[in-house]
Amino acid sequence: MAPVTDRAATGSTDDAVDLRADTTGHLASLAVALVFGGALTAAARAGSIPLLVGVAVLQGVLILGWAFSIGLPGARGSILVAAAAAGGSDFAVMHWQHGRLGTLLPVLGLAVPVMFVHQLARGAARVSLVRSLSGVACLVVSVVALPALIQLRHEFPPAQLGNHVTSAVVGAAAAGLVVGYLVDMMTAVPRFDPDVPRGLLALIAAGAVGGSVGYLMLRGETEFASGRGTFVGAAAGVLAGLFAIAGAFAMYGLPASASRWATLLRPVVPVLLALSILAPEAFLLCLAIRN
Repeated sequence: MAPVTDRAATGSTDDAVDLRADTTGHLASLAVALVFGGALTAAARAGSIPLLVGVAVLQGVLILGWAFSIGLPGARGSILVAAAAAGGSDFAVMHWQHGRLGTLLPVLGLAVPVMFVHQLARGAARVSLVRSLSGVACLVVSVVALPALIQLRHEFPPAQLGNHVTSAVVGAAAAGLVVGYLVDMMTAVPRFDPDVPRGLLALIAAGAVGGSVGYLMLRGETEFASGRGTFVGAAAGVLAGLFAIAGAFAMYGLPASASRWATLLRPVVPVLLALSILAPEAFLLCLAIRN
């Protein structure tokens, strides 16, 4: 009977270690959502230039976090490709304000051949080709998607209304992420996967809190009356939560890293990825509701 007791004791210890690791990871991601989401919300509320600065900062952190936390092959070249795509997309939405999201299509189109050139330029170090190409492609799409928030502001003149709409969307998404991580820290049920500590209850809570934020921030705007502000906020909260869960699955599949920086950056990636990929969906949703 002794061997059975030893295994049981070992299993209990492993469960305790996993629980502490899950709690630490959730707490770190919660802090990232609070800091970056709050800062981007305030920037959107302040005007176009602060929003542009906030978007650029978030793009830069996401690029570095993604490239180093997942151990992306050809990381240096990937950073340059993604940085060029981020700068091009920011420039496009600031200078061609009447093209909607179509202004971002040339950036994505030019990024495709550049990504292949990057792989060719790796030379003898050209290993894990598919992993490297898919990783930089996902990163490019994410940083190009984020400036849709700037375009969203352009679509709701005057400037004060655009500021309110954009800050409400980002605020609802950030609040949804924070509450989602809080709920999962307490109880991640029912889980989408037994090994990934994210649950459906957190997603429901994210939608409820996002809807509340949307209502509070847009209740004075006629374009979002009759519950439309609540719907936009709830949708932003749920979508941000879903994208964060997808990022958690991506991070879970990674091997343990010997780099301290990679370990510190991993909780950052799902949050910033969620805020970035959310932007085009929020843009289309707000335009659909207005029309």
